[in-house]
Amino acid sequence: MCNPYAYAAFQFASAYQQYRSDKAYATSVNANTMAAAKRASNEAIYTDISLQKKKSVEFDKTAAEKFKAAIAAKKKEGEVKVQLFERGVGGNMFDSLIGDIHRQKGNAFNASDTNYENVIISIEDKRLAYNRQFTNQILSMPLMAAPSFGSYALSAAANSSAMFMSTQAPKTPSADQGVLVGDMP
Repeated sequence: MCNPYAYAAFQFASAYQQYRSDKAYATSVNANTMAAAKRASNEAIYTDISLQKKKSVEFDKTAAEKFKAAIAAKKKEGEVKVQLFERGVGGNMFDSLIGDIHRQKGNAFNASDTNYENVIISIEDKRLAYNRQFTNQILSMPLMAAPSFGSYALSAAANSSAMFMSTQAPKTPSADQGVLVGDMP
């Protein structure tokens, strides 16, 4: 039969080894999670910066479109003024034609501004979607709590106690106590 003291020592040593193994596994899982979260966070930052750069590109593009529209309107206005002066046309006709040129320029500016606003709204929606995506990705990563040695020690103590109880001899009655077997006369 096994020595109960050796069994108890073995149980506590095994419990401690299992505790260290589980603690190392939890530490490893948490370290991997933190590294993956850092990578996801960096990717989120780079994606956001990229989208912000797209906003500045769209601003420059819109400004260039407006500049071209303004130059075209000035050119057209100059041509109309020259033609009207050469023909000797003035008054309401002159104001009406120049007004049409200014309205066309205004319409071109409004179209550019509307397109710019739509692109900016789209970029902002993408930024929010990426933010939610990366946040959910990071929050869904596994984390493990470090184990407590108490539960391992309690299990080892229970196993050791069971061994001690099973190896003790049963208590026998003393010799001076009589054994009664039923009611004999």
